Amino acid sequence: MLAVRPPETVRLAVSEELAEPAEYASAEHIEFFASRHLELVGSGWMGAGKSRILCQKAWMLARRYPGVTIGLFRKAQNSIAATTERTFERDVVERQYLAPGHEGRNKSEHWWGLKNGSRIYFLGLDPDPITGVPSKVGSLDLAWAGVDEGVELSEEDWIMLLGRLRDPRMPWHQLAAATNPGPPKHWLRLRVMGDAINRKMISFKRNKFLTPEYMAMLSSLPDTAAGRRLGKGEWASAEGAIWMVPESQIVYPETTEWKRVVAGVDWGFVHAFACEVVGQSGSGRLAVIDEVYEKGRTIDQIIPALQYIREVHKVSTFYADPSEPAYILQCQRAGLPMEPANNAVGPGIGAVSTALARGMTIAPSCAGLLGEIPGYTWAKDRSGGFREVPIEINDDACDALRYGVVALDASFEDNPWVQLAGQRVGGVA
Repeated sequence: MLAVRPPETVRLAVSEELAEPAEYASAEHIEFFASRHLELVGSGWMGAGKSRILCQKAWMLARRYPGVTIGLFRKAQNSIAATTERTFERDVVERQYLAPGHEGRNKSEHWWGLKNGSRIYFLGLDPDPITGVPSKVGSLDLAWAGVDEGVELSEEDWIMLLGRLRDPRMPWHQLAAATNPGPPKHWLRLRVMGDAINRKMISFKRNKFLTPEYMAMLSSLPDTAAGRRLGKGEWASAEGAIWMVPESQIVYPETTEWKRVVAGVDWGFVHAFACEVVGQSGSGRLAVIDEVYEKGRTIDQIIPALQYIREVHKVSTFYADPSEPAYILQCQRAGLPMEPANNAVGPGIGAVSTALARGMTIAPSCAGLLGEIPGYTWAKDRSGGFREVPIEINDDACDALRYGVVALDASFEDNPWVQLAGQRVGGVA
């Protein structure tokens, strides 16, 4: 069972545990080591000591609680040996505590065994080609799990690991991640910052073991999103981002009474099917209030979700990508009020930009849309600038949002925000 722990003081657990590091890189590293929050994320720049403190905590718990199963993960199995496991072997493990015959990893099952019966697994979350689920994790009952480079995971991966925290030989459980930052609206950051009781975000500010030469290299990185993330540890937006959503506008709406509610639909199977539900208040302000965001679903499987959305939110019309008229007809025959959307890209982007500048909110539960927006960027041209067309990758929810907002903006074709490429105006970058 998952243990829920209240916030604790920085050193509460440190003195209770074995294998405490002799010296810490910073106060934030002490806090990460000591925390018993159910979900814990430590982020920082290159060289901040993130992977090392993650491995140190795994080692400490394996020694402290005999017989437990600990898991250290990365998104891909083929990267963990040269990264996380190398840090563990070089900087953390004390071989006198390893079981005979396990002075190094077991190559077939990829785990390290301790004399007290504990095991530390190093695994990737590669999906099984048939089931789509990380098969190597399916049989594990974990006491504690750590993820190196948490931004690489999907929220589904994260929730799956939470569900493995059920080893009864440890009195509390935790899923922890060490990571370089990503975009500000990354699901991991939004998730952890949304619950201060059970979740904690720690930013590593310094590492006293780094040389002045290394710090000088970090400070010389360019002032780009990558430079700010890797050199300063900032959760920075990618260059050329089309829409910027202020934190204050990622909220649930204050009202459930709407003048009109519509939904935009973008078809998908291999990539995502997206439906974004947009409500318009009496004053004209818009709010994205719900979504359907699914992969690998047929239209027959999607229609019940659309019918439910229509009933719950009183959706008057679904405006769908006109490129699939057969799908629109199938939905109409199922009783859904669906019409082809006006899918003009430039005016649609302008309509959403105007709505955001006027205070349009997005419900935090719309994870598909919030996950796509930071990467919804202008395509680069050969000169290094940006063209007035978005990159057509992971844009399904953004397209659906365009269709819904355009339907509520009668003047979108004359919208002055269409000329956006390379500019920063109001809510647009």
